This record gives sequence, C-alpha cells and structure tokens, in this order.
Amino acid sequence: MAKKKHAEEHENLERWLVSYADFMTLLFATFVVLYALAQSDVNSFKGIEEALKRAFQQSVFDNQTSILNGTDSVFDGYEGATNPLMLEYMSQKYEQSSFDEIEENIENLHQDGLSATQDDRGLVIRFDEHAIKFKPATADLTDESLKTLSQVAKIIKEKFSIHFIEVEGHTDSDPIISSKFPSNWELSSARAASVIRYLIKNHGFNSKIFMATGLADTVPIVPNTTIQNKAKNRRVEIIILKNKNKNMSKKNMNAILKEVQEQQKQAKIKKQPSKAIEGLVGNDKELLKNVIDMTNTYESENKRLDLLEDFDYMHDGQKPTFMEK
Repeated sequence: MAKKKHAEEHENLERWLVSYADFMTLLFATFVVLYALAQSDVNSFKGIEEALKRAFQQSVFDNQTSILNGTDSVFDGYEGATNPLMLEYMSQKYEQSSFDEIEENIENLHQDGLSATQDDRGLVIRFDEHAIKFKPATADLTDESLKTLSQVAKIIKEKFSIHFIEVEGHTDSDPIISSKFPSNWELSSARAASVIRYLIKNHGFNSKIFMATGLADTVPIVPNTTIQNKAKNRRVEIIILKNKNKNMSKKNMNAILKEVQEQQKQAKIKKQPSKAIEGLVGNDKELLKNVIDMTNTYESENKRLDLLEDFDYMHDGQKPTFMEK
C-alpha cells in the first residue's frame, strides 16, 4: 500500500518581523542611552527634587494651590517648567540661549573695554579699566562706571534671578601704597565686593547668589609690561555660573528660591496702589497715576542718595546739606 503523502509545509513569510523587532528594540535602547548621556546634568538634579517640590508645590507665602498643579515630579510633564524660576534652574536650553542672548546684547552696547565670552564656568562678562573705573587705590566706583554697570545689570536681571554669580577683582602688578589696603589682594577683593554691593542695592539682586573673589595680579590676561596692558589687567569679571557648577557654592538653593519668590511678590505688591490711596482718589485715574509716579520718584531718589553716600563727597570736612540726615 502506498504511503500517504504529507501536505507541503507552508513557508512562513513573516519571520523577518522577529529580526526587525529585535533591530528596533536595539535601536530604541541605543537612543535611550544617547538621550541619557545628553541629559546627564538633568539627572544630577534628581537629588534636589524634593527640595524643589517643597519650594514650588506649596506656597511659602500663603496657602495657595501648587504652581506645579499636582505634577508628581518636576521631571514629569511640563506644568512646572512654566514657572520662570523653575525654567531658569532646570532647563539647560534656557540657560544656553540666555547666555547667547546676553553675550549678543553686551556686544551691541559697543562699550570700549566691555566684552562677554563663554567658557566651562559659564558666561564671563569682563570690564577692564576703560569700562569700569575706580578712584585710584580705592574700591570706590566712579560715576562714569555706573552707567555701563547699570546697563549690564539690567541685561543680566532679565534672564537670571537664581543663578550663582561670582565677581572677580583683578589688579596689575604694581604694588599698592595705601593705608587702607595693605596689598593688591585686599584691593581686588574690595573692588569685587563694591560691584556686588551696587548690584544688590540698585538692581534688586538677591545677595545670596553672589560670591566675591579677589585675585590681585595672579591672573593677568596680558603681560604687565606696558601702561596699556596694565589697564587691561585692572579689571572686574562678572561670571554667571552654569547650573552644573552650582556645587562650587555651599549656599542653600532652596532658601534662595524662597527669598527670590518673596522679592518678586513684594515687587508686584508695590506696583499696586494701596486701598487707602484708592479710597482717597476715588475714580480719578489721572490723580492716581500722579500719586504712583510721585511715589516711584521718591523711591528712586532715595536710592540715588543712598548710592551717593557710598562715595566721598566731603568738602572742608562737611557733607553737602542735601546728604545730611
């Protein structure tokens, strides 16, 4: 009896899908690893996630709802990133684009002796003696310097409120002869501090973000061989540190976040007239505007007079009458 023939096995034409799926899995894993490497700085922020959530999820001023709108993690979703302070602290893209914009704006000032560059530390804004002047052998800023410093301060403040900023003072190699400053170390440190004091007092920067460093003549940018070169070495550098360098300081970022939030809140309150003033002026919007303008003028004049007190305006041992308290 003849054997029964087995039916021919049907060839599986879809076996390629197994290899394709394996390939896609490996490709996906490759991109995940590349993304993780590119986001290494973001991963380093995981350790302070809880501190940030405490600062942003619950208002430090009252019992308002969270500005994160219930986001489980500052790394999940985009709700938290809408907050300017969170964006500044967490976003590398924001940081880099802001560095680029500030650098371009400073170049557009076309100020002799003023420049901006980027290095591993962050954005370095350099003022040599042509851009920032001090009275000889002192740490007192001249009126001529304040205009340039004020312009730069406004450019920085538009982008950064909680980035750490280091201010370095530098001198030339000539030894100082002064009873107040025994050496260039003290002088360079005092000049860095003078710039920081101006930024805090006149432009509302939070004092906790600053670090003052005096380097004397140890980091010249050109040899101290000519008068022109010495003028370039007598300089101040404002360095906006990258967030990855935040560990250069032992300062409490959570406390800084709360203080900056409080400052911003107070600034908004000042822009609004009090209920008492609104009750007095009624519906007279023009009068209300005049009252607000007069208040702002009064505050700005007080700041200007406070600034004048930082300088030596003594004449024959007496201050001008307008400066007497």
